[in-house]
Amino acid sequence: HELGSKYVLVDIAGFTLQGVVNNVTQLEMRVIVGKLRHKTPIFSDSIKYIEFNPFWNITPSIARNEMLSDLRDDNKYLNSKHIKLFSSWQADAKELNPETINWDEVSRKGISRFKLRQEPGPWNALGVVKFVFPNKYSIYLHDTPLPSLFEKTNRAFSHGCIRLSEPIQLA
Repeated sequence: HELGSKYVLVDIAGFTLQGVVNNVTQLEMRVIVGKLRHKTPIFSDSIKYIEFNPFWNITPSIARNEMLSDLRDDNKYLNSKHIKLFSSWQADAKELNPETINWDEVSRKGISRFKLRQEPGPWNALGVVKFVFPNKYSIYLHDTPLPSLFEKTNRAFSHGCIRLSEPIQLA
C-alpha cells in the first residue's frame, strides 16, 4: 500500500508506533492495543483531527458488560468516575441523576438507551489527547491515565483503540 510521504504506522503485534516522514522514522513510541477478546483491527485511514481534553462516550457494550454490575452495587458509581448520564444518544438528550435510577430494574439491553459520558480531566480514560480518524471500527489513537502499563512487555489491555505512550510528541 502507498501510505504517502508522511504517515503513522502502528505495529499491533510489536506494541509500537512509528511516525514516518519521507521514509525516515521521526518518532517511535510504545503503544497499548486491544486485548485478545477486543482485538485492534488491521486497517488504514487518515487522521482527520485532534481533540485535546476529550470527553469519552462510553460504548453500550462497555456499559452493558463492565459497568452495569457496578451501578447495581453502588448508585454513586458514575459520579465517582466523573461520568454523566443522559436519557438517550440524541443531541437533545436530558442529563439524568444516576442516583435516581433503580439500576436493578435496568436490563443489559436497556442500559444501551442511556448515553454515559466521562468528563475531561486526569481521570478520563482517553487522557488529554485523542487522534480521530473516523472508521467503521470506532478505533482511535489516544492518551491514557495509566502510563505504568507501558512498562509491561505484553501491552494488550485496551478495547481495541491504541493508547499512546507519548501522545503530545505525536500531536
